[in-house]
Amino acid sequence: MPAPRPLSSQASLPAPRRPGEAGLSLVEVLVTLSISAFAAVLIVATARPADPLRSDGEKLSRTLAELEGRARISGKPTGLLLDETGYTGMVWAGGNWSALPRSRHALSRGVEIRSPLSPEPLETQMPQLVFDPLGHSAIDPVILRAQNREWPVTLPARTVAAP
Repeated sequence: MPAPRPLSSQASLPAPRRPGEAGLSLVEVLVTLSISAFAAVLIVATARPADPLRSDGEKLSRTLAELEGRARISGKPTGLLLDETGYTGMVWAGGNWSALPRSRHALSRGVEIRSPLSPEPLETQMPQLVFDPLGHSAIDPVILRAQNREWPVTLPARTVAAP
C-alpha cells in the first residue's frame, strides 16, 4: 500500500526550478515576434488605400467652408482660384485679389477639376468662386473627376438659428 500524501500546503506547490529554466527561451521569444510581425504585414498589405477623389472632394469642401467663414468674419470678399493642378484661396485686399498664405492645394494624381479654369498667371487672376462678406454667395458645385467617376463639391449646409 502506498504511503499517504501529507495534506500540508507544501504538497501543492510545484517543484522548484533549476537555474536556467526560468522564463522563455530566446528562440521562443523570436518565434513569437516573427509571427506577430507576419500578422501585422498581412493586415497592412490587405488594407484598402484611401479614395483620392473622395479625400480631395472633402478637402475642397472644407476649403470652401473656410473661405465663406473668413469672408463673413473679416468683412472682405474671399474667393477660390481653380487651375489644372489644384486650387488657391484668395482675398480681396487693397483693390486686388491676392493669394492667402498656405492656401494652395494640389489635387491627387488622376483627379481633375471640371470647371472653367484660368490660364493667366496667378498674380493677375480673378477667382472663379467668390464669397460675399454678407453671406449672399451663390456657389455652383465644383465637379471633381477621376477616371469615369465624378464628385460634386458644394458648400456644407448652413443651419440657421430659430428666432
